Amino acid sequence: MLHYGLLRSLVYILSLSVVLVACQNNNNNESTDNLSSVSNRLRLMKQNGKLLMNLYEYIDELQEKIETLQRLAKHLHQPQLAAKGREEEFLSNPMNILSLIRQMHEDWINVEKLMEQSVGQKQLNFIRKRPKLKNVKETFIVMYRIASSYELNATDIAKGLLDGMQTDAKLSPLECYEMGFLYFNGSLYHTAIEWLETAKELMDKTQTDVYALLGLTRSKISHLIARCYTALNNLELARLVLQSEPDLNAKAKQLLEYFQANKPQKVENDLIDFFSAYAYFCGYSFKPKPTRLHCSYKTSGTPFLRLAPFQMEQISMDPDIFVFHNVISSAEIAILDQEMEAFLVPAKVATPEGEKVSSYRTVKSARLPHVNVSREVNLLAVRLHKRMSDLSDLNLDSYSDVMQVLKYDFGGHASIHNDYFNKSSSEERIATILFYLNDVPSGGGTLFFDLGLTVQPEPGKAVLWYNLNLETFDYEERNIHASCPVKIGSKFALTQWVLEHQQMFNRPCLRPPKWRQYK
Repeated sequence: MLHYGLLRSLVYILSLSVVLVACQNNNNNESTDNLSSVSNRLRLMKQNGKLLMNLYEYIDELQEKIETLQRLAKHLHQPQLAAKGREEEFLSNPMNILSLIRQMHEDWINVEKLMEQSVGQKQLNFIRKRPKLKNVKETFIVMYRIASSYELNATDIAKGLLDGMQTDAKLSPLECYEMGFLYFNGSLYHTAIEWLETAKELMDKTQTDVYALLGLTRSKISHLIARCYTALNNLELARLVLQSEPDLNAKAKQLLEYFQANKPQKVENDLIDFFSAYAYFCGYSFKPKPTRLHCSYKTSGTPFLRLAPFQMEQISMDPDIFVFHNVISSAEIAILDQEMEAFLVPAKVATPEGEKVSSYRTVKSARLPHVNVSREVNLLAVRLHKRMSDLSDLNLDSYSDVMQVLKYDFGGHASIHNDYFNKSSSEERIATILFYLNDVPSGGGTLFFDLGLTVQPEPGKAVLWYNLNLETFDYEERNIHASCPVKIGSKFALTQWVLEHQQMFNRPCLRPPKWRQYK
């Protein structure tokens, strides 16, 4: 199935990332955004395939050298075999003595030269020039985000069980150790121990020494577990963990003293601010309560709607939230999908040091209209502008905020927020209109936290909510919302913010606001 394949690809990327982290050089700062698009992930897998073929070529050259040395050894072994059991008789023959002396003086010099001869230099040069991943950590942060947002435990994830969905993909001890190390560095020691214990269990079930060759041993895992327990001031458990390892038992006392003297400093975990309640509303187990609200056709507002009404569903009455179905066609979605991918860039936030990629809104976006897209796309943007005005009964003109095309890839999310500026602008966003442009196999819903509502993506569906009270233009704080992380696949959407000043004639303030003051 498609989503199984996508997940399997993700786990493969995670596995590859561990290897690349272990062997990347510090003199190369090239960064590849391997989660941002399917093409980049495929490029990564293709490069890994080249590295694998390069390894096989190296093995072939080593094997060729081994076979050559084996032939030489067999040849050089002949006099020894001939003399075995009759050494004195053998050496009484001057020709045998001559052969032995010549072999000792000449042949072993050539064998030495052959043994010193470099093998696989071409393959070594290739692997040293491979692309380096500057931000491999982001791959593990994405999995951390998924695990935290949906309250998934390490054991289930390692088995390929995601939020009630069993897949055929699994994690190895390498990935589990790296996840534990990530949690350790984030001062989340209990969860770090959970991942590290899972890594140890997986190590115990394997009979291979490959993980040790890749730098991971059971004693290394136990070492980090003991550090976690020491950071939690549980010295007894830390001691038991160290004493259970043959490689660590003899120096358990010294290690504990070192851990206590060098406890990791507490750090603020700013990777994601999803709470446990989010997991309920975003997760597989959430079932929305049935409502008595009605579905209808929106025929009022403009003459056009009498000919082509919108299918409208009201999912909340206080505050008002509306869902419209089939408001953008599959052909229009295909146009956006084909042209906008090239213009999508990661969302950034302003900091004192300048703009940086946001960890609170991991999405790629592009504006519409756009100077570099085709006339067809910009004309579609004009039509969508008019369509949004029809479905919202709000004015949208050339002074409106431009539309944004959004792409949330695996783990992509937006943390809890309101869409109004909250005194940071003289003009507020009265409403938000969000179009979904595709299905998402798992995750990616729009969560209205205070209302206990989650709207799942469906192609052609649009959601309308108000950021200001329509009678007072006060802040509507109850429409605080978030975008649940995408578990499998990607989420393609389009959003429009509607500004308040354009509504002065069709939506005037009927009552004075309590929380806003106009200058």
